[in-house]
Amino acid sequence: MTDITRRTGLLTMGGLALSACASPAMQLNPDISPIAFEGGRFPITVDLIRLNVSPRIPAGGAVPVDADFVVTIEDIAKLWPNQRLQAVGGPREANWIIDDANAVSRPTPEGEVVVGTMQARLVIVSAAGAEEASAGARVDSELRISGQPDIARRQELLHGMVIEMAAELDKQMGASIARTLPRYIGQGR
Repeated sequence: MTDITRRTGLLTMGGLALSACASPAMQLNPDISPIAFEGGRFPITVDLIRLNVSPRIPAGGAVPVDADFVVTIEDIAKLWPNQRLQAVGGPREANWIIDDANAVSRPTPEGEVVVGTMQARLVIVSAAGAEEASAGARVDSELRISGQPDIARRQELLHGMVIEMAAELDKQMGASIARTLPRYIGQGR
């Protein structure tokens, strides 16, 4: 009976000691706002919109940091056509091609720099498979992080970077579609 009481006491004291070490002000989950593209959909006169993601290899000396993002740059590139394009029927297909969507990190004397790149194209293809027209966008972003922020703060900084990249992608793709694909814009359903 004494061994059980002694074990229980030691476990309880150990748990209390460990809980005293934890910082009560430490934020475990950052406040991450959802990302959505607003402004309606582009009604494209195609029967189908396909998604193609090209394989990517990071540059030498760079460390991929996609896993550090709550919402990755590739997730944003995949989300855009789902929220902003609408196939309204027609004899063609459209390919949403993600040529690049990643982030890499490089150490600096002050901390690190995270470089994000997103490049995507909307290609209209005839029923015979020939490319008829395309629109595209490339968004580059750089985030300098000083020191060693905690995980939650780092995720907030990276999420802010993604929000800015999403807004720039939307702006560039909207302008590119209006400029190069007006013939393929139809009436929305």
